[in-house]
Amino acid sequence: MNGQTNRYRCLVFLAAPLLASSVALTPAPAASGSTVAQPRAAPVAPACQLLPNGNGGTGGAPSYKLHLGGFPANQAVRVEGPKTSLQVKVNGKGVLDRQGLRHGAYSVSYKAAGSQQAKRVTCATPPAQKPGGGTKDVRVTHVEVVILTPAGSVIDCAKGTTAEFDGKITATGTGKVRYYWTFASSSTPVSPGSVDFAPPTTGHALLHVVQVPPRPNATTVSTFVTLHLPDQKMSARSGQVTFTCDKK
Repeated sequence: MNGQTNRYRCLVFLAAPLLASSVALTPAPAASGSTVAQPRAAPVAPACQLLPNGNGGTGGAPSYKLHLGGFPANQAVRVEGPKTSLQVKVNGKGVLDRQGLRHGAYSVSYKAAGSQQAKRVTCATPPAQKPGGGTKDVRVTHVEVVILTPAGSVIDCAKGTTAEFDGKITATGTGKVRYYWTFASSSTPVSPGSVDFAPPTTGHALLHVVQVPPRPNATTVSTFVTLHLPDQKMSARSGQVTFTCDKK
């Protein structure tokens, strides 16, 4: 009996290292509630770009807008460029658009939070557009002016009146057509503007109302207008609109 007991104890003693080795090789379970760290997205680098605005400036000069993106939220920035020096803030998404700028080289400087050193970003700049830009893809096929005031209208010529005309521009293609009006024999441009063409749009109507001045001693009063398209070097003159003076 004692021999069997000793033999059992010996087998248990020899198996103990093997059991310990097996336990040591078993991976430890993850701590309860722990999460695996996910890779962080790379931060967006601040950048800016000058873009064609699509709206003609004074005298038909091309206009541009500056687009900023990727800046820290609500970051104060200084924009510098041709006749431009602005201290502004980007929005909560780090974006800002500034309209009506000239073409040229622009830069944006700012100080990041906790930094004493200003950072500067040079803005990407496209080639300059030609004055009247946007017209090269438009071909005006017809321009005319129609009188809207009824023929034979009787008025009090001592008080003056108004006359109404309708300008009609027909074109093909895509782009902007600038225009202005002249009144009677004057060559002074009035009521300038522009219309945009893009398929399927092929025509625009332009209502134009003019003030006919008082002529107390006249029997009739006549006037006309002319619609001018400066980029196309085209114009259309209306017929004469004639008012009969009331002689009560």
